Amino acid sequence: MASKVAGIDVHKKVLMVVVIDADTPAAKPERRRFTTMPSELCRLSTWLKEHGVEEAVMESTAQYWRPVWLELEPGVAGVGAIYPFASGASIFQSCSARAQA
Repeated sequence: MASKVAGIDVHKKVLMVVVIDADTPAAKPERRRFTTMPSELCRLSTWLKEHGVEEAVMESTAQYWRPVWLELEPGVAGVGAIYPFASGASIFQSCSARAQA
């Protein structure tokens, strides 16, 4: 089980990101907002690495997840899997459920 998990709510122009630590569930989650510009996607990748994120879960209702996945998937140390959702439950619920598994 990954101890640090990120949830990414993907919109056309903005990403809402939360990082939680499954080892300390009482700890306050860290939240950050990024735009979908390439330089911001690079900042997101760096931020996730700095926080030791091992797994990320994305929620997107359209193809907007693709550039995010392309930035994170190839070589981000610490991000082992990206799961794009077509739509569904809140990303925060999904992220929390993955951390509890």
